Amino acid sequence: MRRSILALLVLGGALLTGCSDSTEPSSPAQSSSPAQSSSSAQPRTHVPAARSSAVPSAGCGRQATTGRHTHGGRSYLLTLPKSDVRTPVPLVVDLHGLRSTGFEQAVYSRMAMVGSARGFAVVQPEGADGRTGWKLPGMANGSADIAYVGSLLDHLERTLCVDKRREFATGFSNGAGLSAALVCGLNGRLAGVAPVAGLNLARPCPQARPTTIVAFHGTADLVIPYRGGSPFGGDRTQIPAWMNPIDGVFALPPVTALAGQWARTFGCTGTTRDTPANEIKRVSHTGCQNGTRLDLYTITGGGHTWPGALPIGIGKTTDQIDATKLILDTFSAL
Repeated sequence: MRRSILALLVLGGALLTGCSDSTEPSSPAQSSSPAQSSSSAQPRTHVPAARSSAVPSAGCGRQATTGRHTHGGRSYLLTLPKSDVRTPVPLVVDLHGLRSTGFEQAVYSRMAMVGSARGFAVVQPEGADGRTGWKLPGMANGSADIAYVGSLLDHLERTLCVDKRREFATGFSNGAGLSAALVCGLNGRLAGVAPVAGLNLARPCPQARPTTIVAFHGTADLVIPYRGGSPFGGDRTQIPAWMNPIDGVFALPPVTALAGQWARTFGCTGTTRDTPANEIKRVSHTGCQNGTRLDLYTITGGGHTWPGALPIGIGKTTDQIDATKLILDTFSAL
């Protein structure tokens, strides 16, 4: 993903305001080490009282810190809302794209800044050493990063006061693919996922547990084509060797077909279509099992970008919707 260095520095400075390096969330049992960047220049709101259905994690009562921490040999950025240490908060895992980093994802998606202001703990993990991206099903050792995210969630539950019923994932591009793959890979652990520019990188499994999905994809995406086909327009030199599918086939299904497949898997019974803005079409699959739903936002002429973000992706970035706000609206309602 292309980056505008100036834009990253400007927004990165805002994210760093008020943050400093620290050590892992305070607890004598902790063995990781932290430090992040992601506080917002905007005032943060207090987290509302936990819902009556909240399931507190083992970390409730422990003092945690915003900052960069480590787990399993990888670092991650953690941004916490203002909250009492005994009030369980919802958690969002925000996954960066190929050749990107957790910090760049925090800057690009603004999930750490906006999410923490809305009462979410937000974590942006890094890919494994030697590959700046995520393994997906269909690749050699394709479950490696699913297992890592599961382990990271276990770790966060031990060290933070998390509502175990309200754990979510989002991501961009390759990270979007992993967020979708977590639905099956974590066997229904997540309450919702939000793939941005990458829903069609992972396919539903037959027994996928119903999970709310809100997805975004541009029709002019040249990296992960909306209508399916080969990534990067068939230019395999753009794809690292570790991402090669085991069967050697680089044929992605159309985004709309994948959304429909998820909807059928979840037993959705209703479909509505609307146009929230002239560049935006939304298809909502409702009446899904366990009260879940699936919303697909299609951005006409949109590129390989995050809607509402700084225009630093590949192709056009729409400003008619803000994916970050819509994702958090969806997660807040669950």
